[in-house]
Amino acid sequence: MDWYVIDAIGVSYERTKKCLFKPFDLWKWVKLAMVLALVGGGGGHGGNLFNSFSNSGMGSGYGHDHISDYDPLGPIDGAIASMLSAAVLPFIMLLLLLIIVLMYISSVMEFVLVESLVSNNIRFWEYTRRFLGRGFQLFLIRAASLLLFLLVLALAVLPFIFVYDMPSGDHLWLSLIGGVMMVVFLLIVFVIIASVLGSFISISIPVAMYCNIGVLSAILEVLRKFRLDWQQIVVYWVGRAVLGAIVGIGALAITILVVLITLIPFLILDIIVYSLSSLFLSGFEWMVLLPLVLVEMIFFIIAMTLASMPFGAFLKYHMLSFVEKWYPEASIPFGQGIDIKAEETTGFLA
Repeated sequence: MDWYVIDAIGVSYERTKKCLFKPFDLWKWVKLAMVLALVGGGGGHGGNLFNSFSNSGMGSGYGHDHISDYDPLGPIDGAIASMLSAAVLPFIMLLLLLIIVLMYISSVMEFVLVESLVSNNIRFWEYTRRFLGRGFQLFLIRAASLLLFLLVLALAVLPFIFVYDMPSGDHLWLSLIGGVMMVVFLLIVFVIIASVLGSFISISIPVAMYCNIGVLSAILEVLRKFRLDWQQIVVYWVGRAVLGAIVGIGALAITILVVLITLIPFLILDIIVYSLSSLFLSGFEWMVLLPLVLVEMIFFIIAMTLASMPFGAFLKYHMLSFVEKWYPEASIPFGQGIDIKAEETTGFLA
């Protein structure tokens, strides 16, 4: 029996090589790195915290019957706490809005990435407009998964709440250890469930695109196929875990190498600029050095993103090559953009 997760390694390697190096196009690398970056990549109780602090007697005795306990700064502390409370809530709301927007952008970029790799042609704005609807469907599914995570997290915190309310004693430590073990167990279970669900969603994206169905319908189709051929998916999970670890180590090594290659010239440049600026701007060297360091940090981020991009493209090609074999009904149109000859993959695997 052929295992598609193994067969897909050679195919995805050749497709990655053809996409990125035949021919090499720096602008294509930049666009693909940007898409991958957007893919990867989400205590609203601040007011109660400040209010409880200001009314706990730690900083304010205002309102007590005893004049000796009166603190004239109590009203001022309360006003400061109220101002901080009013500032925290908008910040939390803005942060939640930012998370929602980034989740939606990431969901749309998932489709843009697949279409870009399959067609070997990155049309960022065209693909973005095309997949706004399906991206929104994926966003809703991810949002539901996030709510599930928050529910599991709330259930995991409950044991600590009960232990905190218990009187101290020998049983407290036993209850605390039991609560920690329960939390760890729940988190492990959630990570497994989230990984499995994420795998099904990832596989469903090309199925939804090239079968022209909704994302939820694609997930149901993948689950139906899973019931018929679950062995390939189980081996796929194991293979992807191993492959992901190997690719991650390679990406980390390349990233460190890029950092070292760029760090030494930047350090030399910083030393020269600092020495020259100290001669003419004694005491104000930071006015010249700070903008230079900011530019260098931006360059670092761009360089690391470009260096790690081929590894992300390879893993996505591997998933697509697996789906091509496991779910042929999707008819992923590789032949229209990045088809490869059979002898190329055979030679690689040999």
